[in-house]
Amino acid sequence: MFEVKKDVLDSHEVILEVAFDEEAVAEAKRSAAREISREINVPGFRKGKAPYSKIIQHVGETTVLQEAAEHLLDEHYAEFLEAAEVSPYGPGEFLEVEPSPLTFKIRIPLEPEVELGDYESLRAEWADPSVSEEEIQQVLEQLREENAVLEPVDRAAEMGDQVMIDVHATVEGDVVVDEADIEVTLSEERPFLSPEFVMALMGMDAGDEKTFTLTLPETVDQPTLRGVEAEFTVKVNAVYTRELPEVDDALASAVGSFEAVDELIEDVRQRIRESKQEQTESDYRARLVDQLVDQAELAYPPQMVEDTLDDMVKEATQRIERQQKISLEDALRLEGRTLEQFRAELRPQAERRVAHSLVLNAFARAEEIEVSEDEIVQEYTDLLRQMGMAQQMSEQNLSLDSALGRNLSSNLLGRKVMRRLTRIGRGEGAEGEGDSESEADAALADEETLVADDVPGAEAVSAVDEGAPATETVAIQKDGEADRPEA
Repeated sequence: MFEVKKDVLDSHEVILEVAFDEEAVAEAKRSAAREISREINVPGFRKGKAPYSKIIQHVGETTVLQEAAEHLLDEHYAEFLEAAEVSPYGPGEFLEVEPSPLTFKIRIPLEPEVELGDYESLRAEWADPSVSEEEIQQVLEQLREENAVLEPVDRAAEMGDQVMIDVHATVEGDVVVDEADIEVTLSEERPFLSPEFVMALMGMDAGDEKTFTLTLPETVDQPTLRGVEAEFTVKVNAVYTRELPEVDDALASAVGSFEAVDELIEDVRQRIRESKQEQTESDYRARLVDQLVDQAELAYPPQMVEDTLDDMVKEATQRIERQQKISLEDALRLEGRTLEQFRAELRPQAERRVAHSLVLNAFARAEEIEVSEDEIVQEYTDLLRQMGMAQQMSEQNLSLDSALGRNLSSNLLGRKVMRRLTRIGRGEGAEGEGDSESEADAALADEETLVADDVPGAEAVSAVDEGAPATETVAIQKDGEADRPEA
């Protein structure tokens, strides 16, 4: 019926050239003509009753051949793949069609291939984080700053004072700031807006007004205002001296339910340790994943990166609409960028995401790591409990095939994979039955976003960070498809 020739490309794609014999084409043309006759009016014949020759005469042989080609492709596409021993990543792409003999040329992306190598020999040095006295003192100093006592003074503002000001700013005549009674601490370490802005306020008394020009820093929220000159008019309403409290029992009771300053210091120490522990574990996992990727041999089609880019653009679109209430295109336009430029900037991250997803999926399969339905339901129940919604909803609200169900499954699988990879990296051998999931393990799902649409009646649970995620999760890999190629 047909003959298939296969040309394997370096891009992990193949080009199939499929030629049908004359008998198969003739039969397909007759079948196509019968279908066409049911849809059109041929003079002198009822619908579906016109002979083949009349259909050819009425619509043209090209139209019948095109319809026949569609039928042959739909009916035999899976057979093409089987005959060529091709496992597709996704739908193919038409390159060309030759009418005589009827021949298709189709580019098909191949299913990715991963060779992990000797991953059981992966090792990374682990060191428990320590907390220095300097770090503790920095936090205590911040607490002193936050609990400073303000006293009005009848003198010019000095470094360390706090001033109450009205601010009016314009850029090329357009008003960009118009605020009253803004509290500004005159600080060199943490300057308000910029060091130049703080210096402009130095020496001003209550009631003084000043106009000056400054270049806006790169840290301003509005991208179009970064680095441009603005004219400021500032009026000082009041000047306060800031008296910092001592680090004593009184400060401890003011900032929390501590009876003594030693309890406050120990709490600060513990919080710093937990934060550093989480960051250390995140960095450790990232190093192991990088090692796993570096030693693996990967082959995947370009379409995987394009699909991932599509997903990333969709994520950015949803985030921008949720946070800024504007479209991604409008946000990019404000920054002077196009969607094509944005995709180009995301491409390295998309390639990294594809590589990490492939090796982590392959690792999960090699280690036979799976997630059960009961575990997914428990994850959902825990999520509702954390949100204070356990009484309003039950596991019956969760569809395992929904976006939320797949999200929960992916997060759980990711945590299991990372836990196993960490044990290998530390040389701890197989995971024992007594192993439990730590709080740091539970933080592995940070890359995913659970929004109000996922859990009815809930506000956003977490937001996707704009930068690269600190941890990796195992993505649900796209299965090979035998769908007909896209035109």
